[in-house]
Amino acid sequence: MKKLIFILSITCTFFLSLSAFAIPDDKNKPGDDKKDKAKKADTTKVALNGNDLLEETETELPDTLEISFPSHDLYTSWDTETAHPYNFKENFKNDSVEIQLTNAYDCGFTPPFCGQLTSLYGWRKYRPHYGTDIDLVTGEGVRAAFDGMVRVARFYKGYGNCVIIRHNNGLETVYAHLSKLLVESGQQVESGTFVGLGGNTGHSHGSHLHFEIRYLGQAIDAQDVIDFEKGQLLTNTFVLRKNDVENKYDLRALHSRYRKDLGLAYGNYKDKNGKSYKIYYIRKGDNLSRIAKRNRTTVNAICKKNGIKPTTILRPGRKLKI
Repeated sequence: MKKLIFILSITCTFFLSLSAFAIPDDKNKPGDDKKDKAKKADTTKVALNGNDLLEETETELPDTLEISFPSHDLYTSWDTETAHPYNFKENFKNDSVEIQLTNAYDCGFTPPFCGQLTSLYGWRKYRPHYGTDIDLVTGEGVRAAFDGMVRVARFYKGYGNCVIIRHNNGLETVYAHLSKLLVESGQQVESGTFVGLGGNTGHSHGSHLHFEIRYLGQAIDAQDVIDFEKGQLLTNTFVLRKNDVENKYDLRALHSRYRKDLGLAYGNYKDKNGKSYKIYYIRKGDNLSRIAKRNRTTVNAICKKNGIKPTTILRPGRKLKI
């Protein structure tokens, strides 16, 4: 009997030892403890803009500093507050540039609004007018001309409520005097997207759309690009020449040149009473009436300043105080 009990005890001990090796304790399971599980579940987080956190993936995160805005290689900046922060003369180094307006992969061209032109590009009264004004009724929709991204969408000085879009083709377009903005800065838009509602905000007399086309900040006559009557592009390729800028698009320089060509010369001239005046050089065919009208004065005022009579013969090259 004692032998039987001894054999049974040895057998139980053997099976208990065997079970201990066969079923390891979960707490001591090699390579699968709670710390390892925590490590596997944990992912590295990268802060963007100090707020948003993105989980790290196998794909390398893009460098946010290298996000390409439309034509970023041309402008190298993205200003959402200033309408025209560029210096064309410093940045335009070539004699000309060929601009491909649309291509097969974009949405083409859409006229910003189909209406009658009320004021064109050029010098207007006492200031340059860099846009083309299109008549509309307040509340009518204004569309984006080309595909691009909204750079400015805010109230801006004389423009009033305005939208400025930078396009994939390198141009920027301006939509001014809007009554309501329908887009925001940084928004991608396609040609034909409604960007705002027409209005009369800012420096404006009567409801209309002030529309501009610019390249590196230099305004271009929109009628050299668009056939407003047909609502289509004149050609799909526009060539901007430095010579055209100097002789057609640089309105302030042209205005000064025009006045010089007419014989007008400004100087710090003062009479005995300390009042400033300018000098006019008489040209062939001039008369006092024409000179007075051109300079917004009167014949009597010119005669008084110069000590002459209305019947005095004007000789070309002679100076007149105006």
